Amino acid sequence: TSVLSTRWRYLFDLLPNIDFDLEEDLCRKNIKSYSTDVIENYMCSVDRMLLFCNTTNVSKFGFKCWIKMIGSNRFNRWISAAVDRGVKHLDLSTSVLPSSTLPIFTCKTLVSLKLGKYFVLNVPKDVHLPNLKILHLHSVGFLNDDSVKRLLSGCPHLEDMVTRKCDLGNIRNFHISHHLLKTLTIRYTYNSYQCWLWINAPNLTSLEYYDRLVAGYSMENLQSLTKAVIDISACKTLRADATKIFKGICDVPSLVLSDTSLQLLLRCEPLPVFENLIKLDLPCHLRFRCSNAFQKGLETLLSSLPALEKLEFYQEVLCSLPEKVPSCLLHKLKTIKITNFTDEKDCIGKAKYILKNGGVLEKLIIVTASHISIGKKWISKTLCVSSRESKPCFILII
Repeated sequence: TSVLSTRWRYLFDLLPNIDFDLEEDLCRKNIKSYSTDVIENYMCSVDRMLLFCNTTNVSKFGFKCWIKMIGSNRFNRWISAAVDRGVKHLDLSTSVLPSSTLPIFTCKTLVSLKLGKYFVLNVPKDVHLPNLKILHLHSVGFLNDDSVKRLLSGCPHLEDMVTRKCDLGNIRNFHISHHLLKTLTIRYTYNSYQCWLWINAPNLTSLEYYDRLVAGYSMENLQSLTKAVIDISACKTLRADATKIFKGICDVPSLVLSDTSLQLLLRCEPLPVFENLIKLDLPCHLRFRCSNAFQKGLETLLSSLPALEKLEFYQEVLCSLPEKVPSCLLHKLKTIKITNFTDEKDCIGKAKYILKNGGVLEKLIIVTASHISIGKKWISKTLCVSSRESKPCFILII
């Protein structure tokens, strides 16, 4: 268009969102080799967009490139140009190692900051991001313990934090302490076996933790938590250190537990009582096995859930039927969903037990396994004629 009319040449100055992705751009142009000329031409196009034009403002600046031929000085100039134009959303994934003098640490307009791939955060003492609400860190390393503390203390209005595949090898205490933080997601940290995880967030409403066990935990002031997902990866030893995780979240109303997480919870002595838990989801699949140590699985857990109203679980988790009917089944449980259900006698017996004792049960949802031999109609017919405590209970076979 700039060839057709010179008046159109600098219309891109008005674009509020600028997003550069070197790999995607070269793939679109069917360029397979990363020669010096190709990289230089691409970098020049970024220069023209950010440095040599009169772009008045930049709402979002994204840059993705794994090539180490850019140079930190050039990269720093780009970030400075975006900050000078009042950037609000910054998304950076590059192999360039940023310096502690990057202006992103004192950017007053920044609302969302996403850093990924090989960044090593050397956070300066004067970090100040007064409007930052979203912080996502992917494959980021931390120079030391102070880097984490400084970064969070410099973001007074932070609400959403995500760490994914971050390297904790240089730190011993991963402190996530913030008075306004609302959602926190931690996924698959590296070199964390000697690291302690500290979480202190009085306004945190959502916590998702997908990781192996670290050296230790401290979970404080989580009284505002409304939902927690705990997915601890399989580990050689099920250490009792995980007790502190469950004690820290025992007031949560909604909880999702993986198979290993459930086993770790059942090892806690005494077993934490979840007084306020209303919804429990146990997506344990076929990995869960009723070993001698956990043969009472869900049976044991139900005794610690007096307020439970909604339960979803794979039928393998209910290894045996409780001799004493849990109070939540008698008086609270309204919806139960059983997955991987078969037409075997043992499985049918579990559903009959629930129907017989579910005093206020409104809905029983059964998701059948793919290998059932007789079929859904037989299961439905068998359960419909079985005795039930709650007459209005609706049975759905899927």
